Amino acid sequence: MGQFNFDLNASRLDASGHYDFQNVFEFPDFIEMRPRLRDAVRTVAQEAFDQPVLPVKVERLTTSLEEQLERETRKYARQLGVYPNQKGERNELVRLFTHILQIISRTDDIDEELEDMIYAVNQTRLSLIGLPELTGEGELYNADQDQELIPGTFYYEVTKQLVKPYLINSKGEMVPENVTEEGRHLVVKMTTYAYRDWDAYLMHEYDEQHIIKNEKGLQDETYFNKLEEIELKYADHAYAEVLADTYQDFSKLLVPDFVPAFEIMSTDLRPLIAKQPGLRIRLTAKIADRFKLDADGFEHVMDQPLNEIKTKYNFYRQNFA
Repeated sequence: MGQFNFDLNASRLDASGHYDFQNVFEFPDFIEMRPRLRDAVRTVAQEAFDQPVLPVKVERLTTSLEEQLERETRKYARQLGVYPNQKGERNELVRLFTHILQIISRTDDIDEELEDMIYAVNQTRLSLIGLPELTGEGELYNADQDQELIPGTFYYEVTKQLVKPYLINSKGEMVPENVTEEGRHLVVKMTTYAYRDWDAYLMHEYDEQHIIKNEKGLQDETYFNKLEEIELKYADHAYAEVLADTYQDFSKLLVPDFVPAFEIMSTDLRPLIAKQPGLRIRLTAKIADRFKLDADGFEHVMDQPLNEIKTKYNFYRQNFA
């Protein structure tokens, strides 16, 4: 087994300010651990039912729990922290790991492989417990969405470019330990956009506006303030158009000269770029244009929309309130 910090203090950052999150799913010998971990999760699923049920129900819950366990753990490993609204979710995840730890320890026949697994699961549990607190609001687990950027695909390559100003080592990779807290927030944001249903998102905005517009007794200034708050909340739908335009730019460059079709979630750009180094320069230029990157590489998509919303409602308040 690889060398890991056996003295992990789950609530402490190291001297450089980096939080050492140890993730069981990234341990070198996790492939060997997975069958035993799956068996433990199956036991958790079985114990969740008060009375005997069909095996298919147990298997469905096992699959669901196993997927949730890995995806949530990877999310917190990526964030290297926990937002206030995620604490309940994180605590439930810790309880799940604790339950698994109890299950895999229910034997006197502990071999080296099981010792390694107990260690890995416990280190992950401790890492979750000691996550530093972040400010703001984070995404909660959604079983219907895959919240991972797929390496080499459109969203991954775009995010990789946008996160460059936030890399601790500018020549390093887009991995949590090499990205600042602000940069990790950007990665989570772009991951959210990759899987967001933008039509449903806009419907939520319209619903909230409808409620305010039909609320009786509001003073004009309060009315405008509430509408402004809603527009600011949903202003990031500007990214939907930017991402769509960037995707079209990529498609025009790639099809048919490099690939017969460019799939937004599955086409791997890495081998194409490796064969044609000049292609990255052209793709990067498209990202820079659409995301309004400044000289330092920071994106400014939201500058204009936010300014327009604030200007509009300032005008309304000054002239109609």
